[in-house]
Amino acid sequence: MNQHAPPRADAPLGALLADCGLERAGERLDLRRAALGREAMASRTAALREALGANAPPPVWWDEREARLALRGAELQRAQLDGADLSGADLGAARLAGAVGRGMRLDGALIEETDFTGADLSGASFAGAVAGQAVLAQAMLEDATFARAAMRFAKLPGALLDGADFAEADLWGADFNGADADNTVFRGARLDEARLADVNLTHADFTGASLKLADLSGSRLRGAQFAGARLDGAKLRGADLSNTTLVRLNLSSCDLTHVRLAGAWIEGSRMSVEQLGGMVGEERAGDFEAAAQSYRALETNLSSIGAKDEASWAYKRSRLMGRRAAGQKAVASWRAGRRREALAAGYRWAADRSVEWLCDYGESMSRIVRAFALLIVVFAALYGLSAGLVPTGAAQGTRHVVDLMSYSALNMMTANPPAIGLDPVGRWTNILVGLQGAVGIILMGLFGFVLGNRIRR
Repeated sequence: MNQHAPPRADAPLGALLADCGLERAGERLDLRRAALGREAMASRTAALREALGANAPPPVWWDEREARLALRGAELQRAQLDGADLSGADLGAARLAGAVGRGMRLDGALIEETDFTGADLSGASFAGAVAGQAVLAQAMLEDATFARAAMRFAKLPGALLDGADFAEADLWGADFNGADADNTVFRGARLDEARLADVNLTHADFTGASLKLADLSGSRLRGAQFAGARLDGAKLRGADLSNTTLVRLNLSSCDLTHVRLAGAWIEGSRMSVEQLGGMVGEERAGDFEAAAQSYRALETNLSSIGAKDEASWAYKRSRLMGRRAAGQKAVASWRAGRRREALAAGYRWAADRSVEWLCDYGESMSRIVRAFALLIVVFAALYGLSAGLVPTGAAQGTRHVVDLMSYSALNMMTANPPAIGLDPVGRWTNILVGLQGAVGIILMGLFGFVLGNRIRR
């Protein structure tokens, strides 16, 4: 062999095994509870050199300049590493696919481009590790610690990250697509341009994190915390933000198309209804009861930032969703044979539909004016059919259109029957007169209420 050829990638590893008395278990390297951290290996290196003489070179597995274990490119696939201490080690570009390292320590280690695909590293510590472009796809990382780790463009698709801690980690451009990350901590982390699409981030903590241009499309963020987070340009299309805390955030540049917000606490956050793509995600999915909650959360937020017209839109959508939910319940209850429940839901649907037609849930004066005009015509027609409005001194009731319309219009707008030379005769006509007067009083009061709302806004 050419004496100038580079050493094999596993040469330092083989020398380490020989020098430290470590073993292989068949094809699996057994390093369970091995003390290979920076301080332990520095002491071992000093002892070896003292035994070999002061001029002896350092072991091949020791990086004297950086004072750390040097296993760059080492083959550690399927190794047994439970409880091992490799803190500070250089494992750059090493292969640990399928390794089992529950509770192992890699604090401050250099693991750039290292392959941990499918490894079981539950409870492992990577605090302060340099892990740019590390591959952790499909790895089991529950309760692992990555605090302050440098992990730019790390690859974690499909990883199991429940309870993992990424506090203050640099995760710029990292790929988490399809990962499962319940209760994961990203407090103060940098996730700019990170890929977090279709990730389960239920109850994740993003307090103070930077998520600029991050892609969270379709992610499940129920109960997540975003206090002080920066979300400029983030993609939240189809994301589930139910029960989240979104207080005083700048969401104006985010893609919020069809987000879900039922039960969310949103207040003081800058956004507009145009960002929603026409509706919230619950409405698009046909879950109208949850959609009503989502629109109520939006109404609260839009009111808090002074967007009164948009708050009005959100309020009307919430009422509309409530009516549709009642209709769904009425149909389902009727089909299930629950007649009383179906009738109660049907009554709610009918009442909400009437209020919507009459005044657009208290938001439209023009609809009340339309109702006034329509009812004037209807009652005038009823007076004509009954022939119960008799001109003074006449023997028969009038059917003259001007007389009927005049009486009907004045009766709608006065507390007492109008004195215009027409007298209501007969029980049916007097009932109509009293009923129209009551309806007129209600509509006048409703008009004043809606007008007051509009003036306040």
